[in-house]
Amino acid sequence: MKNRVKKKRSSKNLKINTRIVLTSVLGIIIPIVIIALFSTAFISTISSYFNFSSVTTNSYSAVNQIQWSQTLSSITYELISDNADEEKLDNLSKFVSPLEELHSLIYVERDSTAFYTSDEDINILELADKLTDIDNNENINYFSSKGLVIVSHAQKDESSPQYRIVIVNEDYIVNDAYQRLSAEKLSNLLLGRTGLIVLIIVLLFVAAISIMSFITTQTIVKPINKIAQGADEIAKGNLDYEIDYNSTNELGQTVESFNDMRLRLKESIEKQRKSEEERKVLVAGIAHDLRTPLTSARGYAEGLRDGIADTPQKRESYIQIICNSIDDTQRILDDLLTVSKLELNGLKLNKIDVNVREFFDDGAQEIKTILDNNGFDFYYENRCDDNLLICIDADRFARVINNIISNSVKYAKEDVKGKVRMIIDEYDKSVIIELADNGIGVDSMSLPKIFDTMYRADPARTKVSQGSGLGLSVCKQIVELHNGSIWARSKNGEGLSVFISLPKKYSDKEI
Repeated sequence: MKNRVKKKRSSKNLKINTRIVLTSVLGIIIPIVIIALFSTAFISTISSYFNFSSVTTNSYSAVNQIQWSQTLSSITYELISDNADEEKLDNLSKFVSPLEELHSLIYVERDSTAFYTSDEDINILELADKLTDIDNNENINYFSSKGLVIVSHAQKDESSPQYRIVIVNEDYIVNDAYQRLSAEKLSNLLLGRTGLIVLIIVLLFVAAISIMSFITTQTIVKPINKIAQGADEIAKGNLDYEIDYNSTNELGQTVESFNDMRLRLKESIEKQRKSEEERKVLVAGIAHDLRTPLTSARGYAEGLRDGIADTPQKRESYIQIICNSIDDTQRILDDLLTVSKLELNGLKLNKIDVNVREFFDDGAQEIKTILDNNGFDFYYENRCDDNLLICIDADRFARVINNIISNSVKYAKEDVKGKVRMIIDEYDKSVIIELADNGIGVDSMSLPKIFDTMYRADPARTKVSQGSGLGLSVCKQIVELHNGSIWARSKNGEGLSVFISLPKKYSDKEI
């Protein structure tokens, strides 16, 4: 059973070019085989009625002509053989005796000297010349109502004797070559054995063509119909339709490409739908986030205008709140502009080789200052080699670090002193930066989305001053422009750890 399945699969995997070649070859071989079988059967059948080894009649026919050719060949081979003259003459008499019984005269000369003659009293050459003009150097096969003349030459090689064979028969009868078959004879021919054989041959050809057409239909047309059906389904919007045809030939490869195209189209449409949803969320989020500081600024400005802030302290407080609201608006717009440039590939990086230890040691001092001002503890450890380099845009990457630190400050626990840990580790091909805090953390449902544009764990978006939801999205896109990757780990209430991986390189001074 397994062998049968294997054979079926292998034939199914034949390439179209191979199928066409096989069809062409079969179209040639099958007729040849049929003709060969028919010829074999015909020769076997006709040999039982006719003897080709010697002439049996003086009446001209196709069979008679074959007999003359066969007899002449036998005489020729005997003359050029290596037998002695006596043996040649003895064998020659065996070949020519049937001809002489039919009143044929045979004359054989060797090097212009008589070697054999049927009747020494008759000049056979003159008799032949009376029937038709003969030339000493020409071969002649003359069949006419006046008689028969055959002249043939034989020589084994240039150093061997040259023989000329002359055969004359004045009693030879030639049938009317233009005699037409009567209707009765034609009918017998068509309805007899010949007609039956012709009919069988025609039926065999029809059967062979029908079989090859069926095979072609099953192996080529059928999968093409499947592809056409699949195209119709996709045109109707059914992107879940999969063409069921497994093969390694050209059609199988076409089906595989077609299914891959369907999946990519489905993925593209899904991505477009998701992008459209994200765009709607982005527009709604930006509108909401901008409205909050603008509303606050407008309210306090109206308070100043209406004289509600009637003391210098109140006026100063109102003005500070207005300035903070403007700063929040400016920060949101800056983040939005950065995201737009990143998504439109409009942000160009100015990457240079920097020493990992020097870059992060200097940055750690600035981070410590910011965290000290916010009452945070800071732990820093750089485990990398002194000569290790990374290729980055220093200003852009510093913004990534600052955005992550700002998130740690914004989402600290109210009743617990904040802590931030920064560890730089070196691996075979990369440098990994870990920034961990002890803040409120992110739940497992929100964790995969924190790097999405406009996503905030605060779904109500009530704390606009704590971020626009663009900071981590900017971090992700900047890191990816550096051929790096960024990810996070967290448990709700147990802080957030952000990891950044960057490709590393060593300086030429390394020993």
